[in-house]
Amino acid sequence: MGERAPHVGHTRPGTRPARFAEPSHGFAWLRMIGALVVIYGHSYPLVSGNEMFPPEWPVQPDHGLLMGFFAMSGFQITGSWIGDPHPLRFAVKRVLRLWPPMLSVSLFVALVLGPLVTTLPLEDYFAARPTWGYVVNNAGMLTLRHYVPGVFEDNPWDGSVNGSLWTLPMELIAYAGLWVLLLLGAARRRERWLALLALVVLVVVDRRLAHAPGADTGGSLLSVPVEPLLSFSVAFAIGVVLRLYPVPRSPLAATSGLLALAAMPMSEVTSFWMCIAVSYAVIVFGHHWPARASVPGTWVNGSYGVYVWAFPIQQTLVLAGVGNQWLLLGLAAPIAYVVGTLSWKFVEEPTMRLRHYLVPHRARSSHRAGEPLGEPSGAPGHAPEQERGEEARETVFPGADSSGVDGPPTEPIHTSTVLPVESAEERTSPVLPRVPAGEGDGVDEDAGHRERGRW
Repeated sequence: MGERAPHVGHTRPGTRPARFAEPSHGFAWLRMIGALVVIYGHSYPLVSGNEMFPPEWPVQPDHGLLMGFFAMSGFQITGSWIGDPHPLRFAVKRVLRLWPPMLSVSLFVALVLGPLVTTLPLEDYFAARPTWGYVVNNAGMLTLRHYVPGVFEDNPWDGSVNGSLWTLPMELIAYAGLWVLLLLGAARRRERWLALLALVVLVVVDRRLAHAPGADTGGSLLSVPVEPLLSFSVAFAIGVVLRLYPVPRSPLAATSGLLALAAMPMSEVTSFWMCIAVSYAVIVFGHHWPARASVPGTWVNGSYGVYVWAFPIQQTLVLAGVGNQWLLLGLAAPIAYVVGTLSWKFVEEPTMRLRHYLVPHRARSSHRAGEPLGEPSGAPGHAPEQERGEEARETVFPGADSSGVDGPPTEPIHTSTVLPVESAEERTSPVLPRVPAGEGDGVDEDAGHRERGRW
């Protein structure tokens, strides 16, 4: 740990270093920047109890941020399948990436932070069903709860201990939908039209709900509101399509799209354009991250930890008396960054390494025998080298350097290589948060209404 990632900049002997870092490094940077921006976005609501953006606006800037993260997830997770198209291993890798950080912060909130700040006597706190229900329901992911008895009840944004978790069920549902598409062959050249069809269907349904009268027209699926689920799934599907089709990745086009978005009026058309422009831009900028801005992976790999820990950190600071949004940002951002980095080092990285035990026996033997990583192992579930090469060529526009997109299976950024399971696309974190809608988890009806639609 601490050394620079191998091949950053794709330097070759006798040549000048390339201008751009590996895409995985660019995505890691974008996620970390986004995680810190989310802390800023939460600061004003948490000290005031008010919306940051008027809910009647058809274009919500916070939605645009989340769409970018969903697009990166769709792009990278599809690459994970291309690197190792095995249904069981793909599913287990998703579980090992998504659950451990979320469970660790949920257990900490319920068993450590909660007893320290609750307004209830400790005996009543531990005897209350919502205390244990918070952990159990969050473990179920689709049954998330945000209320812990007596915790942060006097804060301006009361009733939500960790609102940031609300996008995780949507990420899980997006994974499941992609898993089904990939089982049907969507990653293969002849069947990749399935991903394009899924994108079209999602767009049609999403636009229909967007034009339907009334709030929350789509209702909810357990703890998951349907309307934002569809909107973010469109962005996720755009990322998938951009991974499967050789769409040119032009920084000029991406920048022009964002400038056009900034100039457009508030409308449903602008809202839809935001999804397209932001999704395309994050993929392009991830592939054009300056090589000179490369840093040790530990510095930027902790974005998921920042994501899941920042909200309770901010709520705790507000409880301690911080009432200014800028002071809250200045205190919470460095604390969340340190905690997120520790989460990466001691929770995420160790659990990610468990995925290497899923490698078929022959792949392990080949590695021990000194077979170069990235060579076909011949084991079940591993695509032949020729097929993997074809898939790689399909996803890069002419003249692009495909080595930064579809490299051989490696470890996450700046970790030592162990076994050929991780693809470069595995270096990803779940998407970033908005404060969730209330879902009847012990908060009164008014509080539940106040939760809906916020950061």
